Amino acid sequence: MVLVKSSRDKHTSRQPAGFIMAPKPVHPRAVRTHGFFGVSFVRQHMVIDDRWTPTSLTEQFKGMADLLSKRLVFKKLEAAANHKRYIRENRNLKRQCRDGRTKLSNVLYGDNTKKIRNFLINHKDMQRLYQKMPVELVVDNINQRTFVMRKERDRLKFRLDQLKNVYKEKLLERAVLQNRIKYENEFVLEEELKSRVFRKKIENSNVRLKAIKTINGTYRKMIQVLRHDGIFYEPILRSLSQDIEDQSNFIKHILYLGMPAIAKFKELSEEYRLMEDKSRKSMQAKLQMMSQYRKEGKRASVPKLAQKPEDPISNAKRYVRETASMLFLKNELEVIEDTIKQVKFATLCSQAKEIYPRIKSQVENNFKLNKMIENDMLGHQTLETKMKRAEVLEGILVNNLSEQEIERLDRIQELKDAIKEEDKEEEKMIAYIKNRADAYVMLRFSLWNLNEILRHVDRPDKPSRIKYPNSYLRLPLLKFEMLTMRACPPEHYEENIDTIMHSVIRKVYKLMRAYKEEVPPAAMSRFIDSYQNEFLDSMEIEDAGDSNEVQEQEEEEDLLQESKPLQNVPNRKQIKAQSAKLVEELSKKED
Repeated sequence: MVLVKSSRDKHTSRQPAGFIMAPKPVHPRAVRTHGFFGVSFVRQHMVIDDRWTPTSLTEQFKGMADLLSKRLVFKKLEAAANHKRYIRENRNLKRQCRDGRTKLSNVLYGDNTKKIRNFLINHKDMQRLYQKMPVELVVDNINQRTFVMRKERDRLKFRLDQLKNVYKEKLLERAVLQNRIKYENEFVLEEELKSRVFRKKIENSNVRLKAIKTINGTYRKMIQVLRHDGIFYEPILRSLSQDIEDQSNFIKHILYLGMPAIAKFKELSEEYRLMEDKSRKSMQAKLQMMSQYRKEGKRASVPKLAQKPEDPISNAKRYVRETASMLFLKNELEVIEDTIKQVKFATLCSQAKEIYPRIKSQVENNFKLNKMIENDMLGHQTLETKMKRAEVLEGILVNNLSEQEIERLDRIQELKDAIKEEDKEEEKMIAYIKNRADAYVMLRFSLWNLNEILRHVDRPDKPSRIKYPNSYLRLPLLKFEMLTMRACPPEHYEENIDTIMHSVIRKVYKLMRAYKEEVPPAAMSRFIDSYQNEFLDSMEIEDAGDSNEVQEQEEEEDLLQESKPLQNVPNRKQIKAQSAKLVEELSKKED
C-alpha cells in the first residue's frame, strides 16, 4: 500500500529530532463517509461481514490509531536522522571545497608567502595582509589602495615644479633689480628711458580706457533707464507745455494790467526830469547872485590875510568816511562788546553763541544753589543755637555737682598729691644711692675678700680617694693619692650680699672664739701629737690598700704559673698528627 505524505507529516518532519508532538485525536466517523471502511468501498472489494459489530469497528479504529502514532514517531526519527546526515554531508563538502581551493591556489600561484615577505620586508602589516594572496592581486590591491595618494603626490609634484619655476623667475627679477640698483648712478640706458615713457603712456591709456568704460557704462544705464521711463515722458511733456502756456498767459495778463502803470510811470518820470531841470537852473541862478553879493562885500571890507591851506597830514579826519550816526553806532557797539565780554567771563563761555544756553541751564542751577545756601545757613544757625545751649548746660553741670561727684574729685586730688610725694621720695632715694654708691662697692669687695680669706674656716676636711677600675693602673708613678689630698674645688660663687655678710660674721665669730686665750705649751704639744697620730693613721690606711694590691698581683702570678703546665698537654689535632706520624714511621720500618 502506497501512503501519501500528509501536511501534518511534512510539518512534523521539519521539527528537530528531540521534539515529539502529540498525535491528533481520531474520532470515529460514519461508515458511509469513512475513506477506508466505507460501505461502498468494502462492498466493492467484497470485504464485508454481517457479523461485524460496533465493538469490532472500535477495535479496528484503535488499531488504526496505534498505526498512525507509530508512523508519526517513525517519521520524526527519520527526519532527525536525515537532518544529521545533511549536516555531516554539508560539513564534508565545505571541507572538500576549502581543500580544493587551497590546492588550486597552490597549483596556480605556488607558495607566495616567502616572496611577499621578501618584497614587503619593511612593511610588517602588509606582510600579514597579503601573505595568502597572489603577487598579481597584491599589486592590484596596492594600486587600488594607493591611487588617491599617488594622485595627490602627482598633483603636489606638479605644483612643486610650478612653484620652482616661479621662484626661478622671481630670483631672475631680483637679480635684475639688484643690478639696476647697483649700476643706477653709473649710466642710464636709452631703452630704459623709452620704456619708462611707454609704460607711462600705457598707464595713462589704461586710466583713460577705464574712465571711458565707466562713462559708457553710465550712459548705457542712463539710456536704459530713460527707455524704461519713456512711457512716463509724454504726460510729463504735456504737463510742461501746458505750464508754459499758462505762464505765457500769466505774463500777458500781467503786461495787460501793467501797461497803464508803465505809461503813468513814464509821464511821471518826464515831469520829474523837467522839474529837476527847473530847480537846478533856479539853484544856479541863486548861487550866482550870492557869489556876486560876496564879492561886493569883500571889496568893501578890510582885506584880510590869506589863510594858508591846511596840511592834509595834520587833519586826522580828512580821509575818514564815518558819519555821526556811524560814530554813535560804533560807540554803542563798543559798549555792547564790553558787556558781552563781561557776560562771557561770568558764564565761562568762549563764544557768544554759548551764552544763552549756559544762562538758561544756570537758572535751575542757581535756584538749586540758592536752596542749598539757605539750607546751609539754617543748619549753621541751628548749630550755633546748639553750641550756645551746650555752653549753658556745661556751666550748669560744672557748678551743680552732687556729693558723690565732689567726693570723687577730692579722692582724685588726694591720689595725685600722694603720687607726687612718692615721686619726691623716689628721687631722694636715687640721689642718696648715687652719693653712697662708691661706699657700697668698697663694702661689697671687702666682704668678698673676707669670704675668700675665711673659706677654710668652719669647714671639715674632705679627703678624696681615687678608685681605680683595675689593678693595672695602680702603679707607683700613677699613685697620686700618696700625697695628702686635702685640696678641693671652690664652692659655688655667692652673689647675695646678705648671705655673704652672715657667713663672714659666723666664721669670724668662730675664729675669734678659737683664739680667744693663749694656748699653753702642754696643750700645744698635745695638739701636735693628736695631729701626728691622725696623720699616721691615714698613712696606715694607704699602706694597707697597697698591701692588698700586692697580694692580688701575687695571686694573679700564681694562676699564670699554674696554667703553664697545661700548655704541654696536646689537644685533639696534635694527637691525630702525632698518631699519623707514628704510623708512617712504623710502615717505613716494616718496608
